[in-house]
This record gives sequence, structure tokens and C-alpha cells, in this order.
Amino acid sequence: MKFSSFGAHDFRAGGFRRSMNVLLSIFLFLMTACRQEINADGSVPIVTSVLRASSTPESTPQPTPVPATPTFDFSSPRDLPAGPINIITIGDDLTRGDGDEIGRGYPGRLLEWVSQIRPGSTVINFGQTGWTSDDLIRGDENFSGQLERAVSEVVSAASQGRPSVVLVWVGGNDLWELYAGGALVTSENEAADLEQFSRNIARILSDLRKAGAEVIVAKLDDQSKRPAQTRSEIYPSITAEELERMSLQVDRYNREISIMSGKYGVLTVDFYGSEIFTSDETLSPDGFHPDGSGYEAIALLWYKALIPILP
Repeated sequence: MKFSSFGAHDFRAGGFRRSMNVLLSIFLFLMTACRQEINADGSVPIVTSVLRASSTPESTPQPTPVPATPTFDFSSPRDLPAGPINIITIGDDLTRGDGDEIGRGYPGRLLEWVSQIRPGSTVINFGQTGWTSDDLIRGDENFSGQLERAVSEVVSAASQGRPSVVLVWVGGNDLWELYAGGALVTSENEAADLEQFSRNIARILSDLRKAGAEVIVAKLDDQSKRPAQTRSEIYPSITAEELERMSLQVDRYNREISIMSGKYGVLTVDFYGSEIFTSDETLSPDGFHPDGSGYEAIALLWYKALIPILP
């Protein structure tokens, strides 16, 4: 049998292609085996995807800002609005009215004068005999703190559209407790006592101002100079040296009161050096507390301090 030249060429070409296909298959098999061996080697990671840089860089996440603690603007004393005002008095025996034969003290007398220019005004007296600045804030076993009650009254009055002014007079009993306790008083004791008193005054003035009240704070008289005929019975252990040290501590107290009054925007009334607390004409028989005429003079000083904010 004879084959045409075309058929023979086709046969040879087909054989060649089959041979090439076999070689290509063998080559691919060997390459796959090599790739698997490489992948099995843990030293070379398998790339499964390609990370492409974004044309717009991602912003770094930022923490949510924490709102700043609001600060209170302790502005200068402001005029009380027209109409009746709410007077609140806090302090110790001098605020309560000890020594006054008719028991009105200075708050009742002050109200009479204020009512002449602001009819309908009221006064609430929280003063307690023997209380220190600590007691005024924290209270004692029988009463809650005067500060808490005063703040409540200020807020209540404001809700009814009535402005409040709070009169603060405290510190005398702080001094007596320091020097009449029977223990030796050192400079370190006095420094710690002054720091505590300053902290208490700051707390009292700050809380009252934040509540919305106008405030007047009293600078103290020098209690070591009061005649106090009964002092030996009330404070039998106090010495002449301790009275001298008390006189110096009063100055320090009053400096702190001045500093804090400026810081918290409050007015002051100054009893330091006043003859009310040294004259027989204005003192009760105990030589320590004012009598009726003494409280009349005290009320007048409070009134003069209050007038600037009562247009």
C-alpha cells in the first residue's frame, strides 16, 4: 500500500506534537512537585493576596475627647434684684444670739432695717452655740450641717424667684478648741489648724456661691482680749501664753478669710479691733457675748456691708 506524501507528513507532524505534549506534561508535573515542596517548608510564607496601597491614606483612630470639667465663674458680688430678699445666717453663738436678753441677736435686728427698703424680706438663722467651722460643714449628732441647710434654702428660694444672701460668721470656737484643750500647742499644731480652717472657709464660700447666693463673711475679733469674767470656769486650763498665741492665730485666720473672699467673690464685714467685744456697755454679764446693745451695733455693721448690693 502506498501513502501519499501529504499523509506521511501529517503522520510525522502528529507524532511530533504528541511527543511535545508528553514532554510539556512531564515538565508541569515536576514544577508542581517543586512548588509543593517549597510550600511545605514553613520558612517561606504562602502569598494568598496582594495588598494595594489606597490612594487615600486611612486616618489613625483617635480617642473620644473627655469633656472638660466645667469651671464656675466666681464673679464679683452683684446687686440683688429688686424686691424682697432671703437672708440666711450661719455660724456659732454670735449668730445664734447668745447673751441677748430678748433672744433676737443680730439677725432679727438686721431684718428690721432691710425690710424698710425691701419689704417682705425674710431671715433664717441656722447659728448654733459652740459650733466650729468643721461642725458648720458636717453637723453634729443633733443637727445636720448648716452649710447643707443653707444651700438647700438658697436653691429653694431661687426656684420661687427670690434672691438670697448668706452671712457667714465662724471661727471663734475653732480657736478655743485649739488653745483651751489642755495639751501643749506647737507651731506645727497652729499650721495644721490654719490649713484646716482655710479649707473649711473655702468650702463654705464656694458651695454657697455655686448655689447662687451672694455672700458676706465676717473677719473675727481678737477673742483673747474679751474680758470674759467666766473664762476660768469655761476654759480653766488656758494660759496667758496661749492667749497671746491665740491673738496671733486670729490674724492668720483673718488673712485667710480675706484671701478666700477675694477668690470666691464675696463681701466682708470686719469685727477685728471692734470695741463691741471689749466694752462693758455692749457685753453681757459673762464678759464674753454681746448684750442687746452689742447685737444692735453688730447688726448695723452687717447692714452697712449689705447695702452695696441692695440698690
